[in-house]
Amino acid sequence: MNGSMITGTNVLFLSTKIKSLSAYEYCKERNCDVRVLHMADKHPNDSETLYLETQLGNDFMPDYIINFKEQEKYLRKEKELSIKYGLDTFLTEDNIKFFSSKVEQDRVFKSLDIPTVPNDGDKVLQKSDLSGGTNFKVVNREDATGFFQDYVDINSIVSCHLYADDNSWYWLNNHVIYYENNCPKHSYTPYLIDLEVIESSIKKLSQNISIKNKIFGWQFLFDKNGDVYSIDFNLRPFGGFDKGSYDRSISDQNWIDYLFGKTPPESILYTHSVKCRYKEKIQFGYSDINKIKDELKHPILFKVKKYDSI
Repeated sequence: MNGSMITGTNVLFLSTKIKSLSAYEYCKERNCDVRVLHMADKHPNDSETLYLETQLGNDFMPDYIINFKEQEKYLRKEKELSIKYGLDTFLTEDNIKFFSSKVEQDRVFKSLDIPTVPNDGDKVLQKSDLSGGTNFKVVNREDATGFFQDYVDINSIVSCHLYADDNSWYWLNNHVIYYENNCPKHSYTPYLIDLEVIESSIKKLSQNISIKNKIFGWQFLFDKNGDVYSIDFNLRPFGGFDKGSYDRSISDQNWIDYLFGKTPPESILYTHSVKCRYKEKIQFGYSDINKIKDELKHPILFKVKKYDSI
């Protein structure tokens, strides 16, 4: 299926966040009947267009459900509506717990021998167990509560962009954020990396966690000592996806096509790069950015790696 073949279908969105706007516009351009289910009060990161969209009514039968949120209530609602409308769903109690909980992710990673940040030092980084990369706190171990791991000096974080269809996971691109004093300094995409620890981690997880028809991401932390650790797994696209910063703005692909049946190609041609420089130093947080898009003198042919999945 390509983008033109979804014309006239019904598409339900479960989020009003700006991140969903590009997929919404993609559907509207193809004359889909689009509805948006408001799952929370209005937020500064909401799209005004999506927030004002007609909500789901009893007369609407979705052919597709688009959900770019990974919090438990969104995943449960996606599962509930998929069952109600006779749509396939991969969501189970076990994987909903994995997608929405850092504690559960850490447990699963350890069970699969996927490297995780150590947790035996006196100084730790306390995190919320929920989705997101904010509200971190550096404390002494005896004062830590909830989910926490050792405080480490970050050199960089590589974020791997993936898509899963019914049979396989596809590794589509990466972006890297470089750190200074544990503050994000600047980022870059497309980023090529061929590292066994990352590839073996993707292989292992694809054989143990079911994901179907999702664009998602996984972060790997590189510390100043050269050690590599798996950190957050996100059942959603990373920030910047709404602007096409990882696909349609810099390559010959539009990843939204994949959500409507197109199979990722064997290779993606990246013709441009995106560099972001953070305006302020915020430890373990993100400030506003200056963003520069450049044409690559030598386009990059990114080989899409494919992994069989459950």
